[in-house]
Amino acid sequence: MAEPILHKRGDTFDRVLLIPEATFPDGYFLLWDVKAQIRTSRAKLVAELVTTWSDPAADTRLLRLFSDPTTLWPLGDLELDVQFTRQSDDFVRSTETLIVRVLKDITQ
Repeated sequence: MAEPILHKRGDTFDRVLLIPEATFPDGYFLLWDVKAQIRTSRAKLVAELVTTWSDPAADTRLLRLFSDPTTLWPLGDLELDVQFTRQSDDFVRSTETLIVRVLKDITQ
């Protein structure tokens, strides 16, 4: 399992996810819809993330995950994954579940 993503509550959530070339060739996800959510361990939705490719016409290697504001996110460990749905047949594939550890922000 990957190390938790550390995030200070109230800060803009802006991360880039690298899709490994060894796993998927360039352009593999061009005709897929992408969705990402952050939820509590009890499946309560915390945030629907905005997902965008670095170069949507050609590159499906760098995926940006974005949310603002995060002032109401609960402290502690939250769960995140990215779901890819192929447009041609609705085949669904999700990433591993990542942990987002939300920490108290000191400077407000």
